[in-house]
Amino acid sequence: MLELYLMFFVGLVAYWIGWIPSVGRPVLTNLLLYVTLPCLIVTSMDVPFDSSLGKGVGLLILLSIYFLAGTACIAKWSSVMLNLNPFTSGVYQSLLLFGNQGFIGVAVVSHLVGPEFLFIAVVFNLVYFILIWTYGIWLMCQGKEGMKLSTIWGNPGFVATLVGLCLFFLPISMPATLNNALSSVGEMTVPLSMIVIGCFTASISKNDLKQYLGSGLVWLITLLRLLVLPAALFLPVLFLHLPLDWLLVAVLLSATPCAPTISLFAEKYGGDVKLATVSVLVSTLFASVTLPFLFWLFEWLGTGLF
Repeated sequence: MLELYLMFFVGLVAYWIGWIPSVGRPVLTNLLLYVTLPCLIVTSMDVPFDSSLGKGVGLLILLSIYFLAGTACIAKWSSVMLNLNPFTSGVYQSLLLFGNQGFIGVAVVSHLVGPEFLFIAVVFNLVYFILIWTYGIWLMCQGKEGMKLSTIWGNPGFVATLVGLCLFFLPISMPATLNNALSSVGEMTVPLSMIVIGCFTASISKNDLKQYLGSGLVWLITLLRLLVLPAALFLPVLFLHLPLDWLLVAVLLSATPCAPTISLFAEKYGGDVKLATVSVLVSTLFASVTLPFLFWLFEWLGTGLF
């Protein structure tokens, strides 16, 4: 977590002193959404298929669908109950639905559960990759004039996801040279995205920042994203007596802080960038406490009560 905040401060300072001008924000956003993120998606899914899991792959995909569908319904319902305007509603729902599963999630799984379970994390993230590049973009664009299906189906992130799925399920892989080149480009995604988040934050006035931190919506998003939704949706799954390690992977990935990609979507497609940016920062800060807590809670329940 500390490394992410250091990257964030680099962007913050660079924007404040003028090294990154305001006109550079759209350029960096496009670079992330159209180049580095697609490369990261393709290379992260180009892994040898573990046939020993067998039907477990389908079970993990069903678990992912269950959590994402449940969260999407709750996010939609709560946005209506809160009477959020269209400018805010899409960002709010996306922040609840999409976490930082590709970077923080994988790192936490490797550290807390074990590196041998990274393949399970990749399987669990398959539905997430598809949804964030389709439903995630649709949430930002709904109700806006000029919305075209090509915005969703033709964007590089979705195309990269399709390519990644082929590499994952078919007995093929990229040549080592191509994989290394795309991996190098993809590795820029995390530091570059935090630098851009720093630029977004630097553009927020002190009064706006105080307003967002004091409005309660950021704290509601953080509480729901980090604790309430993963606990409420996965606690009943304990009674199914699934392999505990698989469940722990699913819980940790589903409880990751809000994805920085949502800030990029808000910037690109028109949404509340300030809400997205502040929510990403606050949730990332508190996730260093909530992720170990949820791991302990589910491990204790899984081994002690059942």
